[in-house]
Amino acid sequence: MANTNVNQNVEQAQQQFASVFAGPARSIAGKMLDYTQKLTNVQREAFDTYSEIGFRQMRSALDIRNSEDLRSYMEEQQDAAKKVGEQMKSDMEKVSSINQEFMQQSQEVTQDAMQRGQEAAQQNMERGQQKLQEVAKEGEKEVDKAAQDAKSTSKK
Repeated sequence: MANTNVNQNVEQAQQQFASVFAGPARSIAGKMLDYTQKLTNVQREAFDTYSEIGFRQMRSALDIRNSEDLRSYMEEQQDAAKKVGEQMKSDMEKVSSINQEFMQQSQEVTQDAMQRGQEAAQQNMERGQQKLQEVAKEGEKEVDKAAQDAKSTSKK
């Protein structure tokens, strides 16, 4: 019977560990991986866009042959600067959104893990109190039995 209780306690401890620590850790790791992938995609897209704008401007610079081409190139530079500014704003909004999403998901996982931890602690406390009461009752029975034996012995 004692071996069965030990096995049950070990199994329950393993389940609690998985529920309170291992499960949330895997969940956070998965969310971090998703977060990193999303950020990498935004960075890659931004790099492609900025590179395209830069190369286009460099090619335009190579096509300058006269003052009219130079004037046209300068106007294109203003448009390119505007596009880069808009792209940067868009990229920052994407990154901010990704960060907010990750923070929200992380908070949810953390709160869930804390709730599970509190529930596990409460269950362990209740089981400990129950076991303590059982041991106290067993002790009382032993004391009563010893008292009965002492009475019987003293009467003889």
